[in-house]
Amino acid sequence: MFPVSLSCIVIQLILTQKAEGISAAMPAETTISTPLPGGVDPRAVVALLHNHELYIRTTCPQLVSFAQVSGRSPATLGEPVLFQIVDRRPTGQTTYKLTLTNHAEGLDSLVDGKAPTGTVAVRTRWRVRGEPGTLEEEIEIDSNMLTKKMVKGNIEKGHPEHHRTFLAEAARA
Repeated sequence: MFPVSLSCIVIQLILTQKAEGISAAMPAETTISTPLPGGVDPRAVVALLHNHELYIRTTCPQLVSFAQVSGRSPATLGEPVLFQIVDRRPTGQTTYKLTLTNHAEGLDSLVDGKAPTGTVAVRTRWRVRGEPGTLEEEIEIDSNMLTKKMVKGNIEKGHPEHHRTFLAEAARA
């Protein structure tokens, strides 16, 4: 139960959002774009995204373990592959589901998990676009208001490093 003053603030925030047409149920969205360095083949970046083990190890820096639950290995285009991920968090170890789906231009991912503040779903669409090429990650976070804000901030802080890791690996390919 929230203290009365915090409850009043939360209620006021919800009423203000409704009056302004903002829905707490709307997912938070952000996009991270990184130009491909000269000499990096866009096909090499896509191939790295399709390497699910590399993707998991790159995007889950606190990884404890992972296991494929369903789907083929190697995956075909458009076929989802489900993994169970065990990750370290400040609150301890957490387990969540990760679905990866390869596409011709990149990869879709869906994180389906539970945080201490509630359930969270993070959908990302990684694509290599244009000439000379850009690695673009479109992110949609669906959770309660507090968790969305926290997760979005963490993504905007950490994911540019994931991009640099993929592109450095592609430069070595």
